[in-house]
Amino acid sequence: MRHARLHGLILLGVEEMGCSRKRKETHPFIFIWQRVFKAIGILVVVLLPMAILAIGGCMNSAQSGQTTPNHSEISPLETDPAKGRDFRDISVHPNGEELLFTECVYDPKVEPTGDCYVLRYRLATKSLYRYALPTGYVYQTASLSPHGHFIVLSRVPKIGISEDAVRQAHDQSEIVHMKVDGTGFRVVPLAKGYKVGPIMSDDETRVAYWRSTLRPPGSKTFSSHFDVWEVDLKTGQDRLFAGQFKFFDRSGLQYLSQDEMLVGADGPSQYAQAISKYWAKYNRSAIYRIARGMRALPEPTLTEVEGAQYPSSDRAGNLYFQGQRPGISLFRKDRHGEIQQWGWPVRYGPGDWGGGGWYDLVADPGGSFIAFVYKIKGTLARDAKRRLGLLITQTSEWRDLNIPALQASQLIPVTAAELSSN
Repeated sequence: MRHARLHGLILLGVEEMGCSRKRKETHPFIFIWQRVFKAIGILVVVLLPMAILAIGGCMNSAQSGQTTPNHSEISPLETDPAKGRDFRDISVHPNGEELLFTECVYDPKVEPTGDCYVLRYRLATKSLYRYALPTGYVYQTASLSPHGHFIVLSRVPKIGISEDAVRQAHDQSEIVHMKVDGTGFRVVPLAKGYKVGPIMSDDETRVAYWRSTLRPPGSKTFSSHFDVWEVDLKTGQDRLFAGQFKFFDRSGLQYLSQDEMLVGADGPSQYAQAISKYWAKYNRSAIYRIARGMRALPEPTLTEVEGAQYPSSDRAGNLYFQGQRPGISLFRKDRHGEIQQWGWPVRYGPGDWGGGGWYDLVADPGGSFIAFVYKIKGTLARDAKRRLGLLITQTSEWRDLNIPALQASQLIPVTAAELSSN
């Protein structure tokens, strides 16, 4: 799903493990988890989770109102686009002019634990900006709020590279909230447990996120049983949004209204022993619409296309997603039920579930383009062969984005909430 998607586990887990056909997240250590799902004889999932953990942590000072050491220095790692970049989560500013995404770097000869950076890119000027976030953590995921005023992130502490250390880092993961200009940085007080993939509600008063449980030591992935939780930023109340559904893997979340979400998820636990039949019944769709307080598992949606996943919606209510009909493609289903298909570009190389394909995608709120991260077939996880691109929906033009090297990025200072003006 969202990659095997443990989206967010740590470069240390940067992929955490999700479970399905997308990536998971990563933070403290770098582990490569691979999951193979068979549905109707089709190899569906390969998880690439990496975990990044290194000794240290410096968040306490930010919480106490002090400016903390930050990512003002970039690891001297190879950033030649021809050799591959490790782009991950992506979101689009509501003005349609800027992208927010993460990039992780890993070279055992230089930086054994790796690191991840949160970046902003202006499409018109091709300018790259980098947030100087507090060190001691791996920032797995980041997303812009619906009105572009805030950014919410998930992170895990760099603790070590042993399995026990990675498990500890997952359990100590945090959700962070700040203004888009880098001020007002604060950790959202939440109970321990693995938390990842946060998004903000349309009124920007609540944060929804994925929470999961750790699996037994020695498992191929660190966590599973993903459910959607929501915290009220004003009252601090944190509770289950719907369920529990205990998905094995997850991808993106998006508020469709104050009380309904578009959810990318796969492998609900109640069908764990009959997952092949479940996939066959719903054409391997990994997309749901979930209402607040819902207790019964809803049926997957967008079942017209095989293997629908990575859902996104624009302001007009059009739905965008990846699927197969018959080849891997991007799709848009409009409000009237009409479906448009854009096939995987030949110039990107072979595209299939086990090789090249999309790693993440999101629709421009205005519907003018789809921004995506795509992976190159045959690439090892640590080789970071992922690139960014746009699909212009009106002209069906595939446009590659030549993102400047990290060293060329302009630094955006980050300050703690106590030091920020309201």
